[in-house]
Amino acid sequence: MLRVVETHCIQCCTATPEKILADKLIRTLPENQVFGGKLRIVECVKCGLRYLNPTPDVRDLGHIYNYDVYEDSTNNNPVLMEHFYRTLTQYVPKPQRLIEIGCGTGDFLAWLQSKGIPNVEGVEFADSANRVKYNGPLHVGRMEDIELPEASYDVVLLLNVIEHLSDPQAVLVKIRRMLKPEGVLLLRHPNSDLFFFKPYWLCVEVPKYFMHRRLLKRGKRTGFTIAGFQNQHLFYFDRRAITKMLSSAGLHVEHFSTTDPYNRLRIGRSLKKGNLVEAGIAGIRHALGAVGLGPECLSVATLRH
Repeated sequence: MLRVVETHCIQCCTATPEKILADKLIRTLPENQVFGGKLRIVECVKCGLRYLNPTPDVRDLGHIYNYDVYEDSTNNNPVLMEHFYRTLTQYVPKPQRLIEIGCGTGDFLAWLQSKGIPNVEGVEFADSANRVKYNGPLHVGRMEDIELPEASYDVVLLLNVIEHLSDPQAVLVKIRRMLKPEGVLLLRHPNSDLFFFKPYWLCVEVPKYFMHRRLLKRGKRTGFTIAGFQNQHLFYFDRRAITKMLSSAGLHVEHFSTTDPYNRLRIGRSLKKGNLVEAGIAGIRHALGAVGLGPECLSVATLRH
């Protein structure tokens, strides 16, 4: 059995009242069972930050990561890489030094080198030093513990990583110190507003829960998450929470979007094939992303002047 610890809202820095968002619904999931079913998703009543409480003990974090899966699931597909690159170069047209926190084997960093960025570095919790695909330094360990030079980076990438950090506030403060005066942070994370958006909850999460219960009675494991729950996701961010945390760290949000770049591509491809149903579904997803209900949030943050 893995260990858990009681925590509190790191944004308010006190044991403020909490609202339970998911307890019984996730208690019997396999990834919660290794913690005795004790993990719960809660929301701080004061500031709205969502997080696990109890939360996994940092000493056991290494036991809940499948390194092969995480190292191979980096944002390394052409559509996303081009989308990220196009977004960051709107603010830093010719970055000279860039670091990706949670780089895996560095597929994206290698791609960025091919685009002409001369100095790239990576930070990775898992030791993938023998498998990195880019030419540059790899800093191995928890970002909370690693020391990196201040005022040195044009771009810091934090792509689907902040939800895994045990102290995201401290890491954002560290990133603010690492950025050059005109540098940017490109930040991506799952959209917790989608998980706790009531129509989505009723139409998707509740049916998944009943399917999970049915499979569990048959002695089978479920292949999906409920309420976006993973025991590696220690925090659940929406626009309000991430904007407030960035501001507290001395960073200003210049851009925020939940638009999925794939949907426009799917609309065009489907229309060319004459598949109006698929084009319509992609169109609905694109529209939801435009009003903040896309599955992933992408932010660009700069130093607050």
